[in-house]
Amino acid sequence: MKILVISDTHNFISDAVSLIETLNPDYVIHLGDMCDDCERLEETFPHKLIISVRGNNDYYDQKYPYERFFELGGKKIFMCHGHKYNVKATLSRLMYKGEELGADIILYGHTHIAYLEQADDKIVMNPGSMHTYGIIEIEDGKAEARIENVF
Repeated sequence: MKILVISDTHNFISDAVSLIETLNPDYVIHLGDMCDDCERLEETFPHKLIISVRGNNDYYDQKYPYERFFELGGKKIFMCHGHKYNVKATLSRLMYKGEELGADIILYGHTHIAYLEQADDKIVMNPGSMHTYGIIEIEDGKAEARIENVF
């Protein structure tokens, strides 16, 4: 299973469209800022499951939750935009929440800075913003992640 992870597209979805067309992921995760982008991606790719949360710039859009916790491929995933966990200053509150939930994968955005940590079968990822993205591949209960540049 291949998961494309994007965040903070801020009304610039041409790279996301190209990535979905090229990579053909099984799922797309959008970590907020802008929910309108998620709706446009859903319209463009009606057969793709796009899982999204809202960010600090999506305060007007009540359709999406601020965070989600779910399972894919046997891995428990916690996703949020990150602003409610003060991720620009520290990851400690976010990590605590992920541990509390028993998450195998913790995904966040907001900082526009790509970040990836993989240790002890746990993944913490921020795909960055418009010109970087994350890929998570889950096979036989094992997850591997990487950050790539769009260019």
